[in-house]
Amino acid sequence: MKTQIKFFVLFFFLLFLSSCKENSVEPDNQFIQIYFKYSFKNELNTFANTYQKDLVMDGVIKVKFWLTKEEQNKILDKVNAVNYFSLPDTFKYIPQDSISIAINPNPGEQILRIKYQENDKKTVWTYPLNEDNPKVKDLLELNDLIISIIESKPEYKKLPPARGGYY
Repeated sequence: MKTQIKFFVLFFFLLFLSSCKENSVEPDNQFIQIYFKYSFKNELNTFANTYQKDLVMDGVIKVKFWLTKEEQNKILDKVNAVNYFSLPDTFKYIPQDSISIAINPNPGEQILRIKYQENDKKTVWTYPLNEDNPKVKDLLELNDLIISIIESKPEYKKLPPARGGYY
């Protein structure tokens, strides 16, 4: 009888310990890898399965982060639709007249690197951009899609809000 009681106590103890582990859901295979630095210090890095959010006055916070297979496919569809791998490596604003535009605060250099199979491309841009350029429009569509996917994820929604702003 004592042996049975010890067995049940040990069984429930082990069951309890196994339920106390962190909820570790394994990430989907990141078949499209993305490094995306945008809006000051925000950064998606699926090479390292992380996301860094700029909290402005409170610094940055970095968390484990990855994209689902469906999200990766959605991004890959847009990559193909805008022909990302043939876009220029750098986008710079070139004024058509003598008027120069400055953005203040300037979010700095924006970087998008996408690696898929044998393709590996990095695109860099700064604001302002000539949004009349169809290639710029394509880049911004891809940019907006990735940001919308990031911001729709529960991992992102759990992050604290940014406090303050740049000026």
